[in-house]
Amino acid sequence: MLREALGLWKEKITGHIDARDTERGTLLSWPDNPKVLVDGDPNPYEKERLIFAEYLQDRKVEAYFEIGQYMEGEEVKGSVTGVLANGVEYESGATYEQVPRSSLQGTIVIPSPLKAGDRLIVSRLTGQRYYVHGKDVMNSGG
Repeated sequence: MLREALGLWKEKITGHIDARDTERGTLLSWPDNPKVLVDGDPNPYEKERLIFAEYLQDRKVEAYFEIGQYMEGEEVKGSVTGVLANGVEYESGATYEQVPRSSLQGTIVIPSPLKAGDRLIVSRLTGQRYYVHGKDVMNSGG
């Protein structure tokens, strides 16, 4: 009997988000002029009423890299070391042993993981605005 009750309870809460102010929605367009249709609402919310978590947006990181190159026998070897704008250091390969070097400075773009049609988890804010937390992977598997 307890097993049946637990089974019924599990069926009832399957797919339920455990928060009163958290809802699901569908991303209708992205990234230009984003729109989200929140489940149960008749009209989609436009970008003026949406706040997206930072990690959901395209991110740009300024970076500076030094490239060293050296010969190991007949084979060209190299290394890359760099410092990102936020102070994170990057290093790849063996250290360089000869003078020839190049340096690159630029911006690394980390693309947004969102695309139109994604199911989202959103929270209602004051003034009929929504905060977009992330993708709802419960039913899509990814």
